Amino acid sequence: MSDNDLEKYCRYYPFDFERNAVAYFYEKQWLLLDGKYPLNEYYECGLESFSTEDGVPETLKALLLNRFLLSNGYFTHTVDLFKLWYETFYLQNKS
Repeated sequence: MSDNDLEKYCRYYPFDFERNAVAYFYEKQWLLLDGKYPLNEYYECGLESFSTEDGVPETLKALLLNRFLLSNGYFTHTVDLFKLWYETFYLQNKS
């Protein structure tokens, strides 16, 4: 898939850097990886059925999860915090 095909899944890149610079940066990284990102960590955290109807590819969610875990630590409650961040900040913060 080309970047143009994948960009339709991005909520912030390439137009909304000021509103959410972190999400913009990670979406850009995901595009540079051609939309590919390993899912093993995402599945190990029990997220295979998380937010499946939101239109965001699992590989992008896996990248967001990995960055969230690296920033916040690998603790049991961190996955729940990721879910909260994803649903209230990443999905809902887009105007």
